Amino acid sequence: MHQEFVRPMEKQLYLGKTPFRKNHKPVQGAQVALDGESFYQIANYDRMRPFFMTVVSDADHWLFISSNGGLTAGRRDANLALFPYYTDDKIRDMAEVTGSKTLLRVYCRGRTYLWEPFSERAGGVYRVRRNLYKNIWGNKLIFEEINEDLALSFRYGWFNS
Repeated sequence: MHQEFVRPMEKQLYLGKTPFRKNHKPVQGAQVALDGESFYQIANYDRMRPFFMTVVSDADHWLFISSNGGLTAGRRDANLALFPYYTDDKIRDMAEVTGSKTLLRVYCRGRTYLWEPFSERAGGVYRVRRNLYKNIWGNKLIFEEINEDLALSFRYGWFNS
């Protein structure tokens, strides 16, 4: 190996000129209240391998969702799916295609920043923490991303009536 290609390991990794940021906080579970309702919170859930969940309904609605945001949902059976009815591995792999998608232009400290909560494409650009909340009845699921660099948080949820 040529000497000019061997570099000492740096403590900081960069994406272009931007330092790569990673959440090193532990995964923790706790019962919490959101808007007066009881939820189970998994803090820093993105540090876990993606897992599959359901959101229950007292009607004929169904929703299956991966912890990384990919989902399928519908009424009665697979023929009435709103999103393609796939196996859990395909739903997990489709997270950038199905589910929630938000892009924000944030003006902060004299600059305009682009923030795409929950996207892995920009993973490591911002210091973020992600929390997952499911209510006691199992019919509400809320995703939360806290952007520590921009001092903002973003939540979205999936609910059945």
